[in-house]
Amino acid sequence: MIDPRRLHILRAVVANGSVAAAARALHLTPPAVSQQLQALERETGTPLLDRSGKQVRPTAAGRLLAEHAERVAAQLRQAERDLAELTGRVSGPVRLAAFQSVMSALVAPAARKLADTYPAIQVSVTECYGPSALAELRLGDLDIVLTEYDSSGATPAEEGLGLRTLAFDPFVLVVPPEWAITVRSLADLAGRTWVAGPPGTARDHALRRLAAEAGFSIEPRDVCVEFPSVLALIAAGRGAAIVPRLTLRPTLTGAPVATCPLPELGGRYIAAFHRAGPAQPGPAVMAVLDALASESRDSFPALPAFPASGPG
Repeated sequence: MIDPRRLHILRAVVANGSVAAAARALHLTPPAVSQQLQALERETGTPLLDRSGKQVRPTAAGRLLAEHAERVAAQLRQAERDLAELTGRVSGPVRLAAFQSVMSALVAPAARKLADTYPAIQVSVTECYGPSALAELRLGDLDIVLTEYDSSGATPAEEGLGLRTLAFDPFVLVVPPEWAITVRSLADLAGRTWVAGPPGTARDHALRRLAAEAGFSIEPRDVCVEFPSVLALIAAGRGAAIVPRLTLRPTLTGAPVATCPLPELGGRYIAAFHRAGPAQPGPAVMAVLDALASESRDSFPALPAFPASGPG
Protein backbone atom coordinates (compact mmCIF):
# COMPACT_ATOMS: atom_id res chain seq x y z
CA MET A 1 0.00 0.00 0.00
CA ILE A 2 1.43 3.37 -1.05
CA ASP A 3 1.51 5.93 1.77
CA PRO A 4 -0.32 9.09 0.54
CA ARG A 5 1.83 11.26 2.80
CA ARG A 6 4.92 10.07 0.94
CA LEU A 7 3.18 10.79 -2.36
CA HIS A 8 2.68 14.34 -1.12
CA ILE A 9 6.42 14.64 -0.44
CA LEU A 10 7.29 13.27 -3.89
CA ARG A 11 4.92 15.78 -5.45
CA ALA A 12 6.67 18.60 -3.56
CA VAL A 13 10.11 17.45 -4.75
CA VAL A 14 8.97 17.31 -8.37
CA ALA A 15 7.25 20.71 -8.09
CA ASN A 16 10.25 22.40 -6.42
CA GLY A 17 13.02 20.72 -8.35
CA SER A 18 15.13 19.62 -5.40
CA VAL A 19 14.98 17.85 -2.05
CA ALA A 20 16.22 20.97 -0.23
CA ALA A 21 13.55 23.23 -1.78
CA ALA A 22 10.84 20.68 -1.05
CA ALA A 23 12.05 20.40 2.55
CA ARG A 24 11.75 24.17 2.98
CA ALA A 25 8.26 24.16 1.49
CA LEU A 26 7.13 21.27 3.67
CA HIS A 27 8.85 22.58 6.82
CA LEU A 28 10.90 19.39 7.07
CA THR A 29 14.62 18.71 7.08
CA PRO A 30 16.25 17.46 3.85
CA PRO A 31 17.24 14.15 5.53
CA ALA A 32 13.61 13.60 6.55
CA VAL A 33 12.43 14.20 2.98
CA SER A 34 15.10 11.85 1.62
CA GLN A 35 14.12 9.14 4.10
CA GLN A 36 10.46 9.35 3.09
CA LEU A 37 11.38 9.19 -0.59
CA GLN A 38 13.57 6.15 -0.01
CA ALA A 39 10.72 4.48 1.87
CA LEU A 40 8.38 5.25 -1.05
CA GLU A 41 10.87 3.70 -3.47
CA ARG A 42 10.96 0.57 -1.30
CA GLU A 43 7.14 0.49 -1.26
CA THR A 44 6.92 0.74 -5.04
CA GLY A 45 10.02 -1.32 -5.82
CA THR A 46 11.28 1.19 -8.39
CA PRO A 47 13.53 4.27 -8.49
CA LEU A 48 11.49 7.47 -8.46
CA LEU A 49 14.29 10.04 -8.68
CA ASP A 50 17.40 10.26 -10.83
CA ARG A 51 20.18 11.37 -8.50
CA SER A 52 23.05 11.01 -10.97
CA GLY A 53 23.35 14.70 -11.88
CA LYS A 54 23.66 17.93 -9.94
CA GLN A 55 19.87 18.22 -9.78
CA VAL A 56 17.40 15.58 -8.69
CA ARG A 57 15.06 14.68 -11.54
CA PRO A 58 12.01 12.41 -11.46
CA THR A 59 12.19 9.17 -13.37
CA ALA A 60 9.28 8.16 -15.57
CA ALA A 61 7.85 6.30 -12.57
CA GLY A 62 8.41 9.37 -10.37
CA ARG A 63 6.54 11.64 -12.78
CA LEU A 64 3.70 9.12 -12.99
CA LEU A 65 3.34 8.92 -9.21
CA ALA A 66 3.58 12.71 -8.86
CA GLU A 67 0.64 13.02 -11.26
CA HIS A 68 -1.27 10.45 -9.22
CA ALA A 69 -0.41 12.45 -6.08
CA GLU A 70 -2.14 15.49 -7.58
CA ARG A 71 -5.22 13.40 -8.39
CA VAL A 72 -5.24 11.92 -4.87
CA ALA A 73 -5.11 15.43 -3.40
CA ALA A 74 -7.98 16.50 -5.68
CA GLN A 75 -10.01 13.45 -4.64
CA LEU A 76 -9.51 14.28 -0.98
CA ARG A 77 -10.66 17.84 -1.62
CA GLN A 78 -13.75 16.48 -3.37
CA ALA A 79 -14.41 14.24 -0.37
CA GLU A 80 -14.34 17.34 1.84
CA ARG A 81 -16.88 19.01 -0.45
CA ASP A 82 -19.18 16.00 -0.48
CA LEU A 83 -19.00 15.64 3.29
CA ALA A 84 -19.77 19.34 3.78
CA GLU A 85 -22.82 19.04 1.50
CA LEU A 86 -24.02 15.92 3.30
CA THR A 87 -23.62 17.21 6.85
CA GLY A 88 -24.08 20.93 6.23
CA ARG A 89 -20.97 21.49 8.35
CA VAL A 90 -17.99 23.28 6.84
CA SER A 91 -14.76 22.71 8.73
CA GLY A 92 -11.01 22.58 8.42
CA PRO A 93 -7.95 24.85 8.46
CA VAL A 94 -7.63 27.78 6.04
CA ARG A 95 -4.27 29.55 5.81
CA LEU A 96 -4.54 33.14 4.61
CA ALA A 97 -1.73 35.50 3.60
CA ALA A 98 -2.42 39.24 3.59
CA PHE A 99 -0.63 42.58 3.69
CA GLN A 100 -0.69 45.32 6.31
CA SER A 101 -3.10 47.78 4.75
CA VAL A 102 -6.02 45.31 4.55
CA MET A 103 -5.61 43.72 7.98
CA SER A 104 -7.79 45.99 10.12
CA ALA A 105 -10.43 46.92 7.52
CA LEU A 106 -10.90 43.57 5.81
CA VAL A 107 -9.12 40.53 7.23
CA ALA A 108 -9.74 41.01 10.96
CA PRO A 109 -13.50 41.72 10.74
CA ALA A 110 -14.00 38.89 8.23
CA ALA A 111 -12.19 36.49 10.56
CA ARG A 112 -14.37 37.60 13.47
CA LYS A 113 -17.58 36.98 11.52
CA LEU A 114 -16.30 33.61 10.29
CA ALA A 115 -15.70 32.51 13.88
CA ASP A 116 -19.40 33.11 14.57
CA THR A 117 -20.77 31.66 11.31
CA TYR A 118 -18.39 28.74 10.78
CA PRO A 119 -16.85 27.89 14.17
CA ALA A 120 -15.31 24.68 12.76
CA ILE A 121 -13.15 26.61 10.26
CA GLN A 122 -9.74 27.40 11.73
CA VAL A 123 -8.39 30.49 9.98
CA SER A 124 -4.71 31.32 10.41
CA VAL A 125 -3.35 34.61 9.08
CA THR A 126 0.22 35.42 8.11
CA GLU A 127 1.59 38.75 6.86
CA CYS A 128 3.09 37.72 3.54
CA TYR A 129 2.90 39.08 0.01
CA GLY A 130 4.23 38.60 -3.50
CA PRO A 131 6.04 35.74 -5.24
CA SER A 132 7.01 33.92 -2.04
CA ALA A 133 3.37 33.82 -0.92
CA LEU A 134 2.24 32.53 -4.33
CA ALA A 135 4.90 29.81 -4.19
CA GLU A 136 3.54 28.68 -0.82
CA LEU A 137 0.01 28.75 -2.23
CA ARG A 138 0.98 26.45 -5.09
CA LEU A 139 2.64 24.04 -2.67
CA GLY A 140 -0.40 23.90 -0.41
CA ASP A 141 1.21 25.73 2.51
CA LEU A 142 -1.27 28.59 2.00
CA ASP A 143 -4.88 28.51 0.82
CA ILE A 144 -5.57 32.18 0.03
CA VAL A 145 -3.15 34.98 -0.87
CA LEU A 146 -4.44 38.55 -0.97
CA THR A 147 -2.93 40.78 -3.63
CA GLU A 148 -3.36 44.27 -5.10
CA TYR A 149 -2.94 45.70 -8.57
CA ASP A 150 -3.25 49.08 -10.27
CA SER A 151 -6.71 49.49 -11.82
CA SER A 152 -5.18 50.78 -15.06
CA GLY A 153 -3.10 47.66 -15.58
CA ALA A 154 -3.93 44.15 -16.67
CA THR A 155 -5.58 41.77 -14.24
CA PRO A 156 -2.80 39.51 -12.90
CA ALA A 157 -2.91 35.89 -14.02
CA GLU A 158 -1.00 33.00 -12.46
CA GLU A 159 -0.98 29.54 -13.98
CA GLY A 160 -2.94 27.06 -11.90
CA LEU A 161 -4.42 29.75 -9.68
CA GLY A 162 -7.80 31.48 -9.62
CA LEU A 163 -8.30 35.15 -8.78
CA ARG A 164 -11.34 36.64 -7.06
CA THR A 165 -11.60 40.43 -7.05
CA LEU A 166 -12.84 41.73 -3.71
CA ALA A 167 -12.82 45.53 -3.75
CA PHE A 168 -11.81 48.74 -5.51
CA ASP A 169 -9.80 51.16 -3.37
CA PRO A 170 -9.34 54.63 -4.99
CA PHE A 171 -5.98 56.37 -4.89
CA VAL A 172 -5.56 59.67 -3.04
CA LEU A 173 -2.75 62.18 -3.44
CA VAL A 174 -1.25 63.05 -0.05
CA VAL A 175 1.11 66.00 0.54
CA PRO A 176 2.85 67.56 3.55
CA PRO A 177 0.65 70.21 5.21
CA GLU A 178 3.57 72.66 5.19
CA TRP A 179 3.50 72.81 1.39
CA ALA A 180 0.22 74.78 1.66
CA ILE A 181 -0.67 74.36 -2.01
CA THR A 182 -3.84 73.74 -3.96
CA VAL A 183 -3.39 70.80 -6.32
CA ARG A 184 -5.68 70.83 -9.34
CA SER A 185 -3.71 68.21 -11.30
CA LEU A 186 -0.63 66.11 -10.77
CA ALA A 187 1.30 68.46 -13.05
CA ASP A 188 1.23 71.00 -10.18
CA LEU A 189 3.72 68.75 -8.38
CA ALA A 190 6.38 68.62 -11.10
CA GLY A 191 9.77 68.98 -9.47
CA ARG A 192 8.50 68.01 -6.02
CA THR A 193 9.89 65.16 -3.94
CA TRP A 194 8.05 61.85 -3.53
CA VAL A 195 7.68 58.95 -1.13
CA ALA A 196 7.17 55.88 -3.31
CA GLY A 197 6.32 52.23 -2.91
CA PRO A 198 8.69 49.38 -3.74
CA PRO A 199 8.97 48.47 -7.45
CA GLY A 200 6.15 46.23 -8.58
CA THR A 201 3.59 47.47 -6.05
CA ALA A 202 0.31 48.96 -7.21
CA ARG A 203 1.15 52.44 -5.91
CA ASP A 204 4.62 52.45 -7.51
CA HIS A 205 3.03 51.50 -10.82
CA ALA A 206 0.35 54.16 -10.41
CA LEU A 207 2.79 56.92 -9.43
CA ARG A 208 5.05 56.32 -12.42
CA ARG A 209 2.08 56.02 -14.77
CA LEU A 210 0.49 59.24 -13.52
CA ALA A 211 3.77 61.18 -13.56
CA ALA A 212 4.38 60.12 -17.17
CA GLU A 213 0.84 61.21 -18.10
CA ALA A 214 1.48 64.58 -16.41
CA GLY A 215 4.71 65.01 -18.35
CA PHE A 216 7.40 64.67 -15.69
CA SER A 217 9.61 61.93 -14.27
CA ILE A 218 10.21 61.12 -10.63
CA GLU A 219 13.16 60.05 -8.53
CA PRO A 220 11.70 59.08 -5.15
CA ARG A 221 13.52 60.42 -2.13
CA ASP A 222 12.14 57.66 0.09
CA VAL A 223 10.74 54.16 -0.59
CA CYS A 224 8.52 52.51 2.03
CA VAL A 225 6.54 49.29 2.22
CA GLU A 226 4.17 50.05 5.10
CA PHE A 227 1.72 52.95 4.93
CA PRO A 228 2.19 54.26 8.50
CA SER A 229 5.82 54.84 7.52
CA VAL A 230 4.77 56.55 4.28
CA LEU A 231 2.38 58.89 6.08
CA ALA A 232 4.90 59.67 8.82
CA LEU A 233 7.45 60.76 6.21
CA ILE A 234 4.87 62.88 4.41
CA ALA A 235 3.92 64.54 7.70
CA ALA A 236 7.61 65.26 8.19
CA GLY A 237 7.74 67.11 4.88
CA ARG A 238 9.72 64.49 2.99
CA GLY A 239 7.47 64.43 -0.07
CA ALA A 240 4.10 63.63 -1.61
CA ALA A 241 2.70 60.15 -2.23
CA ILE A 242 -0.07 58.27 -3.99
CA VAL A 243 -1.80 56.08 -1.40
CA PRO A 244 -4.99 53.97 -1.37
CA ARG A 245 -7.84 55.67 0.44
CA LEU A 246 -8.18 52.66 2.74
CA THR A 247 -4.85 53.53 4.36
CA LEU A 248 -6.21 56.90 5.51
CA ARG A 249 -8.76 55.42 7.88
CA PRO A 250 -8.40 57.12 11.30
CA THR A 251 -7.46 53.80 12.89
CA LEU A 252 -4.46 53.45 10.58
CA THR A 253 -2.80 56.82 10.87
CA GLY A 254 -2.41 59.66 13.30
CA ALA A 255 -0.02 61.56 11.05
CA PRO A 256 -1.18 65.06 9.95
CA VAL A 257 -1.24 65.08 6.15
CA ALA A 258 -3.16 67.00 3.48
CA THR A 259 -5.25 64.89 1.08
CA CYS A 260 -5.94 65.71 -2.54
CA PRO A 261 -8.25 63.05 -4.06
CA LEU A 262 -7.87 63.96 -7.74
CA PRO A 263 -10.43 62.08 -9.84
CA GLU A 264 -7.95 60.96 -12.49
CA LEU A 265 -5.76 58.98 -10.11
CA GLY A 266 -7.55 55.65 -10.49
CA GLY A 267 -7.09 53.13 -7.72
CA ARG A 268 -6.07 49.63 -6.80
CA TYR A 269 -8.03 46.41 -6.86
CA ILE A 270 -7.77 44.12 -3.87
CA ALA A 271 -8.11 40.47 -4.87
CA ALA A 272 -7.53 36.96 -3.59
CA PHE A 273 -5.53 34.21 -5.27
CA HIS A 274 -6.53 30.61 -4.58
CA ARG A 275 -5.71 27.25 -6.11
CA ALA A 276 -7.82 26.29 -9.11
CA GLY A 277 -8.61 22.86 -10.46
CA PRO A 278 -10.75 19.84 -9.65
CA ALA A 279 -12.80 20.46 -6.49
CA GLN A 280 -11.00 23.75 -5.89
CA PRO A 281 -11.50 25.84 -3.89
CA GLY A 282 -12.78 23.56 -1.14
CA PRO A 283 -15.76 24.40 1.07
CA ALA A 284 -13.76 25.98 3.87
CA VAL A 285 -11.67 28.11 1.49
CA MET A 286 -14.82 29.15 -0.37
CA ALA A 287 -16.44 30.19 2.92
CA VAL A 288 -13.45 32.40 3.74
CA LEU A 289 -13.46 33.94 0.24
CA ASP A 290 -17.18 34.67 0.59
CA ALA A 291 -16.58 36.28 4.00
CA LEU A 292 -13.84 38.52 2.59
CA ALA A 293 -16.10 39.54 -0.31
CA SER A 294 -18.97 40.28 2.05
CA GLU A 295 -16.75 42.36 4.33
CA SER A 296 -15.46 44.27 1.29
CA ARG A 297 -19.00 45.18 0.28
CA ASP A 298 -19.78 46.32 3.82
CA SER A 299 -16.58 48.22 4.54
CA PHE A 300 -15.43 50.01 1.43
CA PRO A 301 -18.52 52.19 0.79
CA ALA A 302 -18.22 53.37 4.42
CA LEU A 303 -14.75 54.86 3.94
CA PRO A 304 -14.65 58.57 4.77
CA ALA A 305 -14.79 61.18 2.00
CA PHE A 306 -11.96 63.69 1.68
CA PRO A 307 -11.95 67.32 0.50
CA ALA A 308 -11.45 67.89 -3.21
CA SER A 309 -8.18 69.82 -2.79
CA GLY A 310 -5.38 70.45 -0.38
CA PRO A 311 -4.98 73.53 1.82
CA GLY A 312 -4.44 76.91 0.35
